[in-house]
Amino acid sequence: LAAAALCYWVNAFSASRAAPTTHHRPRQTRLFQGTVSGRNIAASFPIISPEELEADMLININNNSASKTISSRQEEHAITATSNEATTEELVPSTWSQALHHFFLKDIGPPLVVLTISGFILTRCQLISTTPFSITELAILASSILIWWIQEYCFHRVLLHSPFDWIGKSIHGAHHDKEYFHISIDPPALLLGWLFAAHFIIKAMLPQYHLCLSATIGYSLAGLVYEWSHYIVHTKVKPRIIPPTSPSYQQLSILERIIIQPIMKAYAKMRDNHIRHHLIDDRYWYAFSVTEMDDLFGTNPNVKDVKREIRKSRDGFQ
Repeated sequence: LAAAALCYWVNAFSASRAAPTTHHRPRQTRLFQGTVSGRNIAASFPIISPEELEADMLININNNSASKTISSRQEEHAITATSNEATTEELVPSTWSQALHHFFLKDIGPPLVVLTISGFILTRCQLISTTPFSITELAILASSILIWWIQEYCFHRVLLHSPFDWIGKSIHGAHHDKEYFHISIDPPALLLGWLFAAHFIIKAMLPQYHLCLSATIGYSLAGLVYEWSHYIVHTKVKPRIIPPTSPSYQQLSILERIIIQPIMKAYAKMRDNHIRHHLIDDRYWYAFSVTEMDDLFGTNPNVKDVKREIRKSRDGFQ
């Protein structure tokens, strides 16, 4: 009851803070819908002319590496092409400080999730004297993170892009119909409701409370990382990657070299993968936290092949 009351309150509070919207962007992000090899296809492109499509495709496809980055000119074009249609542009963060401020201070959902996870961690620490941390518990914590990664991919591919209509698919469709750069944070009621539902399901499966807490902590942390990652890739914040051969690289601290730069590379890879999913073909590139999931499940095709397939379908449809 307390969790339900809290979810209701934060949902009402978020709604009261939301600014009224006077413009609804038409569903124009998909330039065509046709059939390819007997399958339905709905491919997404930036709103640009056919002549510009080849020159200014948002993704650089010189090769099929998932670690490709987007050029400033191409990203500028995408931002301008989408934002020019809006009468009131949503303030999308363009720096790390702006993004952090919005996610952890301006929006109420993520801070509540952080507080809840902190409560679970504190409770587990209080049990250390009676139930010390073990290898088994570490394995359970790691397994809960792995389960999140698999569930994240399957939920996105099977349910949010399902052939049947349901509310989750409708909400996700509305997300795809927005311009790519926008604020994308789930409502507090969904974040907390999912977290507590997962906790009670885990508790039913792991009656030993200390094991239940560790599994909940791992699962919830993975979920929080996903929420932040999905939010940040939809902002205008660019990954700052410094090549080891660059003179600037020598000026980086050890912390920046072994932690910050690998994070930036992972962010760039994640961002490129998600942009492909939104703006090239939403039948592919479902993975998020671990982009290698697309390789594992066969949804990371060669970008050139997908574009060629879409071009043929578009020409046949017209």
